[in-house]
Amino acid sequence: MIPTKGSNPEINVVYIGAFVLKQLHETKSCKMKITRLMKLGERELSISIDHMILTLDWLFTISAITYKNDEVFINEATQTNNKS
Repeated sequence: MIPTKGSNPEINVVYIGAFVLKQLHETKSCKMKITRLMKLGERELSISIDHMILTLDWLFTISAITYKNDEVFINEATQTNNKS
């Protein structure tokens, strides 16, 4: 369980993680340059790069995303499960 008492839910890794996955899912290839994701987070969520990095680390740890050659993309297993 993620503590929410005394914290802003908009800077919660689950909230930001959902934003990241939505952004990736809306692209045809389900991938995006990490710099673009960082800029989207700053612009649309008004969060710091630190919050975005923490969220990307968390998504990678739970195997929701993969990172390769400066691109972040949805893990194939996650992507396949969402299509069924």
